[in-house]
Amino acid sequence: MNFISKRNQVYLQDNLVHKQVKDPQAAALEASILRALRGAGVAVPEVIACRGNLLVLETLPGAPLPEVIEGGGYEPHALALALCDWFAAFYAAAPAPTGAEGECRGDVNGRNFLYDGQKIYGVDFEARCHGPVSRDAGRLAAFIETYETRGGAVAEKQTALSQAFMRLFSARFRCGMEEILAQREAELEAMRARRGRA
Repeated sequence: MNFISKRNQVYLQDNLVHKQVKDPQAAALEASILRALRGAGVAVPEVIACRGNLLVLETLPGAPLPEVIEGGGYEPHALALALCDWFAAFYAAAPAPTGAEGECRGDVNGRNFLYDGQKIYGVDFEARCHGPVSRDAGRLAAFIETYETRGGAVAEKQTALSQAFMRLFSARFRCGMEEILAQREAELEAMRARRGRA
Protein backbone atom coordinates (compact mmCIF):
# COMPACT_ATOMS: atom_id res chain seq x y z
CA MET A 1 0.00 0.00 0.00
CA ASN A 2 1.33 3.44 -1.00
CA PHE A 3 0.42 6.75 0.61
CA ILE A 4 -0.09 10.09 -1.14
CA SER A 5 3.07 12.22 -0.96
CA LYS A 6 4.30 14.88 -3.37
CA ARG A 7 7.94 14.77 -2.23
CA ASN A 8 8.63 11.29 -0.89
CA GLN A 9 7.92 7.64 -1.45
CA VAL A 10 5.77 6.44 1.45
CA TYR A 11 4.47 2.88 1.69
CA LEU A 12 3.31 0.24 4.15
CA GLN A 13 5.50 -2.82 4.59
CA ASP A 14 5.30 -5.41 7.38
CA ASN A 15 2.63 -3.23 9.04
CA LEU A 16 5.11 -0.35 9.37
CA VAL A 17 5.25 2.92 7.43
CA HIS A 18 8.38 3.26 5.30
CA LYS A 19 9.24 6.78 4.17
CA GLN A 20 12.08 7.42 1.73
CA VAL A 21 13.16 11.07 1.80
CA LYS A 22 15.63 12.97 -0.39
CA ASP A 23 18.80 12.34 1.63
CA PRO A 24 20.14 10.94 4.92
CA GLN A 25 20.30 14.40 6.52
CA ALA A 26 16.58 14.95 5.88
CA ALA A 27 15.77 11.53 7.37
CA ALA A 28 17.93 12.23 10.44
CA LEU A 29 16.29 15.65 10.94
CA GLU A 30 12.77 14.23 10.75
CA ALA A 31 13.68 11.36 13.08
CA SER A 32 15.09 13.87 15.56
CA ILE A 33 11.97 16.05 15.41
CA LEU A 34 9.65 13.05 15.83
CA ARG A 35 11.61 11.65 18.77
CA ALA A 36 11.62 15.01 20.55
CA LEU A 37 7.90 15.57 20.00
CA ARG A 38 6.96 12.03 21.03
CA GLY A 39 9.16 12.32 24.12
CA ALA A 40 7.23 15.45 25.07
CA GLY A 41 3.90 13.64 24.74
CA VAL A 42 2.82 14.83 21.28
CA ALA A 43 0.79 12.29 19.30
CA VAL A 44 3.22 11.48 16.47
CA PRO A 45 4.53 8.14 15.16
CA GLU A 46 7.31 6.32 16.95
CA VAL A 47 10.54 6.11 14.96
CA ILE A 48 11.39 2.41 14.66
CA ALA A 49 14.51 2.95 12.54
CA CYS A 50 16.36 5.59 10.56
CA ARG A 51 18.73 4.10 7.96
CA GLY A 52 20.21 6.36 5.30
CA ASN A 53 17.34 8.17 3.63
CA LEU A 54 14.74 5.68 4.96
CA LEU A 55 12.54 6.24 8.00
CA VAL A 56 10.60 3.30 9.43
CA LEU A 57 7.66 4.48 11.55
CA GLU A 58 4.87 2.91 13.53
CA THR A 59 1.50 2.75 11.83
CA LEU A 60 -0.98 5.08 13.51
CA PRO A 61 -4.74 4.66 13.79
CA GLY A 62 -7.14 6.92 11.98
CA ALA A 63 -7.63 8.40 8.54
CA PRO A 64 -6.16 11.53 6.94
CA LEU A 65 -8.23 14.65 7.54
CA PRO A 66 -9.39 14.98 3.88
CA GLU A 67 -10.81 11.43 3.99
CA VAL A 68 -12.54 12.14 7.30
CA ILE A 69 -14.09 15.29 5.81
CA GLU A 70 -15.16 13.50 2.63
CA GLY A 71 -16.75 10.70 4.65
CA GLY A 72 -18.76 13.17 6.69
CA GLY A 73 -18.91 10.88 9.74
CA TYR A 74 -17.60 13.37 12.28
CA GLU A 75 -18.96 16.03 14.58
CA PRO A 76 -17.40 19.41 13.61
CA HIS A 77 -16.96 20.77 17.15
CA ALA A 78 -15.40 17.53 18.44
CA LEU A 79 -12.94 17.34 15.53
CA ALA A 80 -12.06 21.04 15.88
CA LEU A 81 -11.42 20.49 19.59
CA ALA A 82 -9.23 17.45 18.86
CA LEU A 83 -7.20 19.54 16.40
CA CYS A 84 -6.74 22.29 19.01
CA ASP A 85 -5.69 19.69 21.61
CA TRP A 86 -3.03 18.41 19.23
CA PHE A 87 -1.74 21.92 18.52
CA ALA A 88 -1.62 22.65 22.27
CA ALA A 89 0.62 19.63 22.84
CA PHE A 90 2.77 20.58 19.85
CA TYR A 91 3.24 24.20 20.95
CA ALA A 92 4.03 23.10 24.52
CA ALA A 93 6.76 20.81 23.14
CA ALA A 94 8.21 23.39 20.74
CA PRO A 95 11.75 24.38 21.73
CA ALA A 96 11.09 28.10 21.21
CA PRO A 97 8.24 30.00 22.87
CA THR A 98 5.16 30.46 20.72
CA GLY A 99 4.13 33.88 19.60
CA ALA A 100 5.13 36.22 16.82
CA GLU A 101 8.30 34.30 15.96
CA GLY A 102 7.96 31.10 17.95
CA GLU A 103 7.75 27.66 16.43
CA CYS A 104 4.63 26.85 14.47
CA ARG A 105 3.66 23.63 12.66
CA GLY A 106 4.03 25.19 9.23
CA ASP A 107 3.13 22.20 7.04
CA VAL A 108 -0.57 21.95 7.87
CA ASN A 109 -1.72 20.04 4.80
CA GLY A 110 -4.67 17.96 6.03
CA ARG A 111 -2.93 14.74 4.99
CA ASN A 112 -0.48 15.45 7.81
CA PHE A 113 -3.22 14.90 10.39
CA LEU A 114 -4.90 11.57 11.15
CA TYR A 115 -8.15 11.36 13.10
CA ASP A 116 -9.37 8.18 14.77
CA GLY A 117 -12.73 9.57 15.91
CA GLN A 118 -11.35 10.92 19.18
CA LYS A 119 -7.73 11.93 18.77
CA ILE A 120 -5.53 13.70 16.21
CA TYR A 121 -2.09 12.38 15.28
CA GLY A 122 0.48 14.48 13.40
CA VAL A 123 2.75 13.10 10.66
CA ASP A 124 5.35 14.46 8.23
CA PHE A 125 7.88 16.64 10.06
CA GLU A 126 10.56 17.32 7.48
CA ALA A 127 11.44 20.80 8.73
CA ARG A 128 10.97 23.23 11.57
CA CYS A 129 8.96 26.39 10.95
CA HIS A 130 8.88 29.68 12.83
CA GLY A 131 6.17 32.29 12.64
CA PRO A 132 2.87 33.28 14.21
CA VAL A 133 0.60 30.47 15.37
CA SER A 134 -2.23 32.22 13.51
CA ARG A 135 -0.53 30.96 10.33
CA ASP A 136 -1.22 27.36 11.36
CA ALA A 137 -4.89 28.09 12.08
CA GLY A 138 -5.53 30.17 8.97
CA ARG A 139 -3.76 27.83 6.59
CA LEU A 140 -5.43 24.71 8.01
CA ALA A 141 -8.84 26.41 7.84
CA ALA A 142 -8.18 27.19 4.15
CA PHE A 143 -7.26 23.57 3.46
CA ILE A 144 -10.34 22.32 5.31
CA GLU A 145 -12.59 24.61 3.27
CA THR A 146 -11.15 23.66 -0.11
CA TYR A 147 -11.08 19.87 0.04
CA GLU A 148 -13.18 18.52 -2.80
CA THR A 149 -16.35 16.89 -1.44
CA ARG A 150 -19.70 15.77 -2.79
CA GLY A 151 -21.29 19.02 -1.63
CA GLY A 152 -24.58 19.21 0.25
CA ALA A 153 -24.50 18.17 3.89
CA VAL A 154 -20.81 17.19 3.67
CA ALA A 155 -19.87 20.71 2.49
CA GLU A 156 -21.98 22.26 5.25
CA LYS A 157 -20.11 20.21 7.87
CA GLN A 158 -16.84 21.21 6.23
CA THR A 159 -17.70 24.90 6.68
CA ALA A 160 -18.85 24.25 10.25
CA LEU A 161 -15.55 22.48 10.99
CA SER A 162 -13.48 25.36 9.62
CA GLN A 163 -15.47 27.94 11.59
CA ALA A 164 -15.36 25.92 14.83
CA PHE A 165 -11.62 25.32 14.44
CA MET A 166 -10.79 29.01 13.92
CA ARG A 167 -13.02 30.09 16.81
CA LEU A 168 -11.62 27.50 19.26
CA PHE A 169 -8.03 28.12 18.14
CA SER A 170 -8.40 31.89 18.55
CA ALA A 171 -9.73 31.52 22.09
CA ARG A 172 -7.28 28.83 23.16
CA PHE A 173 -4.10 30.38 21.83
CA ARG A 174 -5.05 34.03 22.36
CA CYS A 175 -4.56 35.09 18.78
CA GLY A 176 -7.07 37.38 17.18
CA MET A 177 -9.64 36.06 14.76
CA GLU A 178 -8.63 38.83 12.35
CA GLU A 179 -5.07 37.43 12.30
CA ILE A 180 -6.37 33.94 11.57
CA LEU A 181 -8.70 35.20 8.84
CA ALA A 182 -5.84 37.17 7.23
CA GLN A 183 -3.67 34.04 7.18
CA ARG A 184 -6.62 32.04 5.80
CA GLU A 185 -7.15 34.56 3.01
CA ALA A 186 -3.42 34.59 2.18
CA GLU A 187 -3.46 30.79 1.85
CA LEU A 188 -6.63 30.83 -0.27
CA GLU A 189 -4.97 33.39 -2.56
CA ALA A 190 -1.83 31.23 -2.77
CA MET A 191 -3.99 28.21 -3.65
CA ARG A 192 -5.72 30.17 -6.43
CA ALA A 193 -2.33 31.21 -7.82
CA ARG A 194 -0.99 27.62 -7.66
CA ARG A 195 -4.09 26.36 -9.46
CA GLY A 196 -4.01 29.13 -12.05
CA ARG A 197 -7.20 30.82 -10.84
CA ALA A 198 -5.80 34.11 -9.57
